[in-house]
Amino acid sequence: MDPGVHRLVDSLARDSASRLVAALARRLGAGRIAVAEDAVQHALLQALSHWPFKGVPAKPEAWLAVVARNRALDLLRNEVRGLALAEELALPAPAVPEEGGRFDRELNDDELVLLFAVCHPALSVEARVTFALKTVCGLTVPQIAAGLLAEPTTIAQRLVRARRQLEQAGVAIEPPPPEALPERAESVRTALYLMFNEGYSASSGDALVHPELCVEAVRLARALARHPMTRGPASDALAALLTLTAARLPTRVGPDGVAQLLDEQPREAWDRALIAIGIAHLERSATGEDLTAWHLRAEIASLHALAPAASETDWPRIAQAYDDLLALDRSPIVQLARAVAIGRTQGPAPGLAALPDLESSPYCHAARGVFFAELGRNDEAMAALEKAMVLARTEPERRLMARRLSRLAPLAS
Repeated sequence: MDPGVHRLVDSLARDSASRLVAALARRLGAGRIAVAEDAVQHALLQALSHWPFKGVPAKPEAWLAVVARNRALDLLRNEVRGLALAEELALPAPAVPEEGGRFDRELNDDELVLLFAVCHPALSVEARVTFALKTVCGLTVPQIAAGLLAEPTTIAQRLVRARRQLEQAGVAIEPPPPEALPERAESVRTALYLMFNEGYSASSGDALVHPELCVEAVRLARALARHPMTRGPASDALAALLTLTAARLPTRVGPDGVAQLLDEQPREAWDRALIAIGIAHLERSATGEDLTAWHLRAEIASLHALAPAASETDWPRIAQAYDDLLALDRSPIVQLARAVAIGRTQGPAPGLAALPDLESSPYCHAARGVFFAELGRNDEAMAALEKAMVLARTEPERRLMARRLSRLAPLAS
């Protein structure tokens, strides 16, 4: 197979598949999201079969949309109860002007529409987020499980139940009424945050980052913060958090393919335009009275983004922000980040004592190894870093642990 075609289809699967599913599912209804996913997957396979021999079409994404639509028609025609819908789908889609084509109270983005549709009150909060990550954000079951600190089998079962519940409820893919948005908005924000995290720190594979996931999460978060029916302090805080963090994407991996931590990143390579956008969102988020987890996370991101050098980072303020965040979110990830901040402000021994017991987390073992090394306990540091290397989720992270071990080896007994 032509490697160029394979790379293009891989890119379309990452960058366009969720948009295609969202656009198709919007017309089919939430109960038929599986049909939309099947149709888009079929279109991608057809591209792999046809493009090496017939050439890549001028508009590859449009080609995929047509093939997916035809596949959906075929699937629906095979269902007696889908015949009427198939006839409706066969009609040309109504033209929508690019600007101002919908009422101000409607969501203009198909993916946002689908996010709010699947975050339906018929589902539990956990099911809403899980289903949104799979259906709209395009994450795999293992990726969702990693983000939610759950077992893949649990996630798979949750998805099956969510599909069944939406089907039975007859939920339509349409913007919910304005009064329904606040109840669903927090689930949407959580889904976008987890989508971004998978892009910023991949849960597996050869690459540490998947920028296309980060870009899409930032785009949707900013759309959420701008729209008159979904904007507000919490949405601006999320947009600030994601944008400020995305500014560091160019320096996440060094030229040698080794993951770079904050202290090692060349700050002159950070995207200053994104930082400015993030700070603008952060300032707007301060208009409300409630202090949310999004505000605290965004504040922490801003303290990193605005520090002229790693040595000038306001770690005491970051540690306080993590203390405040822990009162709202007691997840092990927050506890781990707080322990690192304590280590930077109070020293390695308090940092070590604050670490949560996360035996399956490479980041926890890596932090333990750093603290041990700073305390001069080099044998224990090497043991912890070796565990971190074994558990590392991506190749750049494994290389980072290997580099730390090589530096520490001459000092161990």
